[in-house]
Amino acid sequence: MKEQVTFGAGPRLEGILEGSEAGLRPAGGAVVAHPHPLYGGTMLQPVVHHVAKACRSSGLVTLRFNFRGVGGSEGDYDGEAEKDDVLAASSYLRDHLPAGTPLVLAGYSYGASMSALAAAEAVSPVAALVLVAFPVVFQELGASLFSGIGRFSGPTLSICGERDDIAPPANVARFLRNAGLDPEEVVIPGCDHLFAGGHRRIEDEVAGFLKRRVLTAPPAERGGARSR
Repeated sequence: MKEQVTFGAGPRLEGILEGSEAGLRPAGGAVVAHPHPLYGGTMLQPVVHHVAKACRSSGLVTLRFNFRGVGGSEGDYDGEAEKDDVLAASSYLRDHLPAGTPLVLAGYSYGASMSALAAAEAVSPVAALVLVAFPVVFQELGASLFSGIGRFSGPTLSICGERDDIAPPANVARFLRNAGLDPEEVVIPGCDHLFAGGHRRIEDEVAGFLKRRVLTAPPAERGGARSR
């Protein structure tokens, strides 16, 4: 199942909803957010595609979407309000999942930033975070914006390229830990921010993480936001 969808109370956003590759009752869902809108990021970007593919191969329904102002999505780029786009996508996807199944937030580069912010603010529990190339060079976004992401208490996977100068692995690990997260860290040798030649490794790492920390974990060990 692959369906073009629109959602959100405003701005209206476009997305691609896809069923699990197993074709069975969904084990949960994953929202996958794309890179920076001002630098060509869209829901069709290759890393976004491969993260979503790994989620579907693990039995999850996926929703990729375009942030406000990208493609057919309404609105204009804001920089910070895009976290609300992730929350709108999460709400839409939850309505298409069996009750009680986990929902994962994933993102690549800027999309990882917005997913982390959304997970900390989500009213309904988020089971896990998948952060690919979380950018510690935030362009116009200040580091203080992310001071609250440690409210998310669930399992987190951080994937970085060894040669990434936008998301240097050691800097990303330090930043996420200082913010209060406790990520599993994966560094893919030889890759920069675009992960050329590393897409299969990303798929394997995401699928393995989901199996270990989400799909076979008791509900009590999944994520959520700590009390504010």
